[in-house]
Formats: sequence, C-alpha cells, structure tokens
Amino acid sequence: MKTLQNIHIDSSNAILVVVDVENEFCKPGGKLYNETSAQIMPGVFCGIQKLLRQARGANIPIVYIQSVRTLQEAEFTVFACPEILKRGTWASEICEEVKPLKGETIVPKFCHDPFFRPELDRILRELVPDPTKCYAIVTGGNINICVYATVMGFHLRDYWTVVPLDSVYYMSEGGYRAAVDQFSEGEPYPNIFLTRSDLIEVSHDPALLRHRPTPGC
Repeated sequence: MKTLQNIHIDSSNAILVVVDVENEFCKPGGKLYNETSAQIMPGVFCGIQKLLRQARGANIPIVYIQSVRTLQEAEFTVFACPEILKRGTWASEICEEVKPLKGETIVPKFCHDPFFRPELDRILRELVPDPTKCYAIVTGGNINICVYATVMGFHLRDYWTVVPLDSVYYMSEGGYRAAVDQFSEGEPYPNIFLTRSDLIEVSHDPALLRHRPTPGC
C-alpha cells in the first residue's frame, strides 16, 4: 500500500467529492446495507463530516455525486440486476448525516461512472481552471465500484487525486483490498494518493500549500 500522505488544502487548491452516500448503501433498511456496513459506517460518516466541516469553513467547493436510477437502465432491463436506488424514494436520498447544504452542487448519476454524462465535466471546468494544481479529495463509496470509477476519472483528468481511507465505505474486505492495491500501483497511477481525514488540513501557509506528495510514491 502507498504511504499515507499529509495533504494541505485551501479554497485555491482543492475540491471535496462525496460519492454515493445514499440510504440504500449506508443505512439500515437499505437493500445493500450489510454487516460490514454496520461496522464501518459510523467511522466513515465521522471522516466525511470532518472533511465537510473543513471544506465549508474554508470555502472549498463540494461536489456530491448522487446515484439514482429510473429502473429503465440496462443493468435492470438487460442484465437482470436487482432493482435499487429508484429516483424519488428514500433509498436514493443522501444520508442525513452528510446531507448537502443549500447551494452545494449535486450531480445525479445513473450508472457507476459519474463522468458518463457531460454534466460533471462541465461543473469541474467551471470550478477548476487547472486540474494539475488541484486536489480532488474523493470520499463515499463503494471503494471498489463507484469511488473507483470516480478516482479513475479524476486520475485521467490529471488531478492530484486523494482517497482518505477512513472516509470511504465498502461492502467486503476483499473489495477494499483490491481497490487499495490498485490505487497503490505507482507507475500507472502516479497522481493517486492515499491518506486519512486527520491528515488533511486546511492551511494558510503558502509554503505548506505549495508542498505536494511525491508523484508515484
């Protein structure tokens, strides 16, 4: 696994991305909530809440990715997956613990990949003039499915892509290990970095803000 990195952020060099914290995955009664969820979600909520407080206090942009379905998607009509996340139901609502505030950006997605439609790219172009100077801090879940797709999207767009491991959820230990192992490949993913929420700090020190982890570590 890559070394966990200290990350120093302010409103000029970071965005916070919250992926798929819907009731379906994260709360008792959700179809995909399981024993692993019950064990890890309290800590994951705490990590995301800490990062939300920091981002809001420093005017760092926050982008929520909300997974919803019409139930007409091919995953149901062609590939016969169980129906989940029906739009307009409790299941697809963002959890109360980490709910967006008025005015914060919410991007709906209808598959695992938030970049599948152009809306997210359009929003990011407005928020981030130069991705090579910006940390994209990706939280939420599931780490080996939708967070994975999100991290790969930011990686391919040349962001300093950061995954705080205490602020992402997973459905199985195997899925978690597979994603972390993949993110830890240095040569193909030199701009993906691992951290924890307590290692991410808002700073007003220009020297700290200029400091970056070593790519590929």
